[in-house]
Amino acid sequence: MTRADSIAPRAATAAPRHRAQLRDWAVATALALIVASAAFFVHRNREFREREEHRAHAAAVAVARGEPPVSPVDAAGVVSPATPSPRYPFLRQRTFQPVGEAAPRALGGPCAPALDKLVYDAATRFDATGPFKGFLPDGSGRVVAAVAAPGTPGGVAVAVSTPPSGPEPYPWLTFVGLIGLGGVIAAAGALLGAWRRPTLLALGASGLAVPTLFWTGPWPAAIIVGLTTLVATASARGATDRWAEALRAHRVALAFLAPAAIAMAILVATPFIAGLVLGFYDHDAGSWTFVGLDNFGHILSGGGKGFDDPGNFWFVLGVTVAWTAVNVVLHVALGVALALLLRQPWLRGKGVFRMLLILPWAIPNYITALIWKGMFQSQDGAINSLLDYAGLGGDVSWFSSWSTAFTANVVTNTWLGFPFMMVVALGALESIPRDLYEAAEVDGASPLQRFWHVTLPHLRPALGPAVVLGSIWTFNMFNVIFLVSRGEPGGSTDILVTQAYRWAFERDEYGMAAAYATLIFLILLLWTVFGTKVTRKEGTP
Repeated sequence: MTRADSIAPRAATAAPRHRAQLRDWAVATALALIVASAAFFVHRNREFREREEHRAHAAAVAVARGEPPVSPVDAAGVVSPATPSPRYPFLRQRTFQPVGEAAPRALGGPCAPALDKLVYDAATRFDATGPFKGFLPDGSGRVVAAVAAPGTPGGVAVAVSTPPSGPEPYPWLTFVGLIGLGGVIAAAGALLGAWRRPTLLALGASGLAVPTLFWTGPWPAAIIVGLTTLVATASARGATDRWAEALRAHRVALAFLAPAAIAMAILVATPFIAGLVLGFYDHDAGSWTFVGLDNFGHILSGGGKGFDDPGNFWFVLGVTVAWTAVNVVLHVALGVALALLLRQPWLRGKGVFRMLLILPWAIPNYITALIWKGMFQSQDGAINSLLDYAGLGGDVSWFSSWSTAFTANVVTNTWLGFPFMMVVALGALESIPRDLYEAAEVDGASPLQRFWHVTLPHLRPALGPAVVLGSIWTFNMFNVIFLVSRGEPGGSTDILVTQAYRWAFERDEYGMAAAYATLIFLILLLWTVFGTKVTRKEGTP
């Protein structure tokens, strides 16, 4: 055998080894790049915020000392204390002396500059909270700072500025250089083989951990090292080769699934992960502070409120469970009863009745909720008019007590939910052979016995998943609670999802709202797993 003949087989095996090594390195590098990019954006935004807040604060301090700001600002000056207007005492007036002007002027007015409102609001916030600095929450990008002005009793030095330059640009060259160096190291590992192959693979992909160590500390760098080590270990054990082979074998099916998977990742997975992360932060005036499990601890402890307080999580959870259980029982009972009625051979016009009974489900639920809200009005409401006509008293104030408000919500949601159970039950009833009923009737079974021993066993496999799905829908039925009772009286008819809404959009506590949403997800996840197991145990008749 010649030297050329001995080199050829080794070259043939080296080529796939190089491709596998670079493939695994590319996967590890992609994961590291995602973590490194996130770390850079966190670092960049923090540095940008701190820089601009310091600049605005320095300008306000200079104004308080009677000096001009060192850096350019949009508006800067001293605001006087608020005094009642001589003509309208309920109005509070202030004067503003801008930097470089000899005399103060009235703050605000028909011809005042647009920035006057920002200056006035900053002075009012200073009176309430003391010195502050930060970006405006209106998305304009302006930064406001306010400090006490010693030269003016009760005065406030205010500075409003727009950042002269944007945040630090994305470090393309740094990342490209580290990725290129990592590729060379990983390729060298393929040539050396043995234990050096996974070691150099992990080392080549971990180069992006170096800048993240200086940007945001050791945690992102440790995550990058951990991910690349995991990929290198899987590569050494041949797991990545098996996965690559499976992808090649099912590439056609995966190509069809890819659009839906990408859409789900963007529209479902990304918001879910973002909401989960927000639950560990506290939001205050546009700034976020990491608080760990404090939000969850505050919720689960009841926030220091009694168990009978509508603001206590456990009270709201009890109302939510009662709301879900009562509605689902009524949905199933009415749906099955109507399905049995529509299946009777003596009933004429079944198609018309089916169409009419499905209409409540077809109409958007918020429209139905508003209609029922009007029907439950204490004055001129249709429900009270019917009660008065029947001699039962038509002066019921439905939303003044918990029992009547809860009843109004349940009636509305029952009207919305029974058609779904009816349709499911109708489909299951159509699959039951008539011979079973005839045989049971010949054997002397009563109608109740035929329902219990023939109809119900055939309905269970279809109704099981429907009950689980209906429970999830009812558990999160925001529209009915918010539009019919609005949580009255005193928030006692709120459920978990409406409480999460109030934390976010009425109290501006987005971290608490995200923690509420996370707890709701965990509760529904446990119920789904439990309900699925119960449904599978039922089996088929």
